[in-house]
Amino acid sequence: MTGHYEKNLAVLRNRDAEMASHVDRLHDDPLIEVVETKEGAPVPSMLLGEKKNFLHSRFDPEKEAERFMGEINTADHDLYIVMGFAFGYHVESLLKRISRDVIVLIIEKNGSLFRKALEQRDLAGVLGDSRVMILLDPPEDVIADRLKGKASKNVSFITHRGSHQVYSGYYGTVLEICRSYLSTKEVNIATLAKFEKLWSSNIARNIQYYADNRGVQSLYGKLQGIPAIVVAAGPSLMESLDFIERNRDRAVIICVDTAYRILLKRNIVPHFCIAVDPQVINARYFEGVPLTDTVLVADPMVHPSVFHLFRGRSMTTGLVFDMMKWIERICGDKGEMTHGGSVSTNAFDLARRLGCSPVYLTGQDLAFTGGLAHARGSYLDEQIHLRTSRVNNSLMFNRYQLTALPPVYVKGIRSEKVRTNQKMMIFLAWFQKRKDEALVNATCDGAFMTGIRHVSCHDINLEKRDIPVSSVIDGLMASIRESMKDAATVRKRLIDRINAMLRDLDTLIPHLEKAVGFSGKLIDLLSQAGQDQGKLDYILRKLSEIDRTIETKKEVKDMISLTSQRAIHTISEGYDIDASDAGLSSEVLVARRSRFLYSGLYEAGLFNRKILMKMRTMLGEEAS
Repeated sequence: MTGHYEKNLAVLRNRDAEMASHVDRLHDDPLIEVVETKEGAPVPSMLLGEKKNFLHSRFDPEKEAERFMGEINTADHDLYIVMGFAFGYHVESLLKRISRDVIVLIIEKNGSLFRKALEQRDLAGVLGDSRVMILLDPPEDVIADRLKGKASKNVSFITHRGSHQVYSGYYGTVLEICRSYLSTKEVNIATLAKFEKLWSSNIARNIQYYADNRGVQSLYGKLQGIPAIVVAAGPSLMESLDFIERNRDRAVIICVDTAYRILLKRNIVPHFCIAVDPQVINARYFEGVPLTDTVLVADPMVHPSVFHLFRGRSMTTGLVFDMMKWIERICGDKGEMTHGGSVSTNAFDLARRLGCSPVYLTGQDLAFTGGLAHARGSYLDEQIHLRTSRVNNSLMFNRYQLTALPPVYVKGIRSEKVRTNQKMMIFLAWFQKRKDEALVNATCDGAFMTGIRHVSCHDINLEKRDIPVSSVIDGLMASIRESMKDAATVRKRLIDRINAMLRDLDTLIPHLEKAVGFSGKLIDLLSQAGQDQGKLDYILRKLSEIDRTIETKKEVKDMISLTSQRAIHTISEGYDIDASDAGLSSEVLVARRSRFLYSGLYEAGLFNRKILMKMRTMLGEEAS
């Protein structure tokens, strides 16, 4: 061991004491050897089988690193994710080329190799650099935690060639994990921007239904041990219809709203249909549908037309957002549901909460099987045909779906490989992470789910039941109806709470308006050459007073937060507000973010006042 180790370890301990202790406990890896170049630079090699693999050039690793980094665009990136540290020559070259406000996340598979680097090289400059974060063979949740709050608009992935040739499978998987997390984050922020106000608006318009109706929790655990078939609307669904029809009395059939019409056309009446999307187009899945024995399970954030158009029994799930839990505390627990970004993930979660096992997935292609986005005959497929013309035919609509996001090719169930995209990869990853032995993928084709049992639906034979599943569900629904809370009392308690919150909002909104003005003045002061410290202190004191006032109004603060999530996430995840952020001092940037946040909260305060008044109107019509 050279004299570098203690110095490097001391610097590392300063930055990350836990990692330093972990590294200090590691032993030598017998597969690692170190040779020196003519100039004395240490170069590691790894023995794989009988082949010795050098992780850097054994002649001139520094020159190799400069050449490697010269091939990479190191301008205009906020975050670099480096796969492989080895002896860090490439990392040193990268740090010389990038600006001081950039983050470099380095993931190294072999902790013993990292320790050897600390023994052989003076890496104090790298280890002490505030831009650098190093993870040693981290689990997925640690990677996600380190990426949280890091700007990812301009991210660059760098795979160190020497490390990749030794651990190609590992670094390939880590790359997918990072991409999946960052894609999910982008999708979440885009979703918040699109739906944050729609969610609250729908809850307000559904409040009477939510107060009066049954919660699906009353069925949880009541269908223990009965198999379930989850029906999604992927292109291969048509091949599974015989299997679903054959087993309607032997398994609980849970379909997503998109697939509902397809089943009805085959005279298959599912036991449950689940709806979670807030958009009005999803309500049209039930347009013109006759009276049914199907039980609708709806998220309270669905479009109100869902409840008007669906002709049958219905239940609601709980409120997913903590900011709206005050409603549930009054109405009673309706039933928690795990969300994975797609209605089919909700359908699977419902099956498991009901107690069903095993759960067979059908139509869960998560891919453009046969060049199609949805199963033939789904509502979305019908809309494509209604909107076709000589110029825009159905093939062109499917082509648009295929090209809306860059293609990703993955292993297929029946096909050698299938085309999907990053959005569907998020849902694929959700199922793969379940590690649930009850989950069986019986989808006929589409993306193969790694770690999940795949069985052809044609090979599944379910046992005949003494009592048909539909009769069991009918009995449960009848008993639930008799034990429901007094609706009038619940509505009265909701109205009282809404009135109290409106009074709090009327107090809070003027404070938020003042905060927007104060933060604007703060930007002006910080942008001046000669800053008036007295004025700065006064503004900061006033903003602190407003913050304390906001904190005292917990329920309205939480409700406002729901409809200002885009602003909150923009700040917390490190995104630029707009292009004018570039080149500003850190103090001015903080002030700009402060104004952006207060503006979002102020607008949300005004919006939520309307929402609460809408709730009161919806409840008051029945309560009067």
